[in-house]
Amino acid sequence: MQFPSEVQKIQTYFSVNNKQQQVRANVAEGVDVPLYILGSSTTSAYLAAEKGLPYAFASHFSSAQLMEALKIYKSQFQPSNYINQPYTIAGLSIIIADTDEEAEFLSTSYYSRVIGILTGNRSPLEPPFEVTNEFRSIVQQPAVQQMSKYAFIGNKETVKKKVKAFIENTGVDELMAVTNVFDFEDRMKSVKLFAEIMGELNGSN
Repeated sequence: MQFPSEVQKIQTYFSVNNKQQQVRANVAEGVDVPLYILGSSTTSAYLAAEKGLPYAFASHFSSAQLMEALKIYKSQFQPSNYINQPYTIAGLSIIIADTDEEAEFLSTSYYSRVIGILTGNRSPLEPPFEVTNEFRSIVQQPAVQQMSKYAFIGNKETVKKKVKAFIENTGVDELMAVTNVFDFEDRMKSVKLFAEIMGELNGSN
């Protein structure tokens, strides 16, 4: 497995001790650049714990191993010069609109992408379309449900409840939000509403 050695190389490139090496990143040597391990399986959790680095998990598309990966990372974490205690980040797919019905309509673009990934038919994000019973049936397929487990879709209050429960269940320190919405204005609105949600949740702590 080359991942650990590749991470070590990156750490070396940013180190002041790299000045005599053949491969140099001159502008970065000695700069305090924060390093994170991003993974989508438990393998990355072991590495992040061993190196004492912050750990981000791509749960916005790889949900099955999230809880186990977080458990491994926290239980095996070794303090380092970077951080002295575990720091975790998790990915979510977020689609927020004024109503649950509008959010469901916008989410057809997201689910079409998920279905395309699962069937090997990847394509650019498509415009949303009216939800049919057939499409709802496809979305309910186990593989689609697994991949979209942490897709929180709805109006602001609907999504806020789901996000709050997710944070409480996982104990993560930070969230990464992905918004697969076709129209730019709809996407920006969703992002702004999510920022409001996080501001409210952080204010309640």
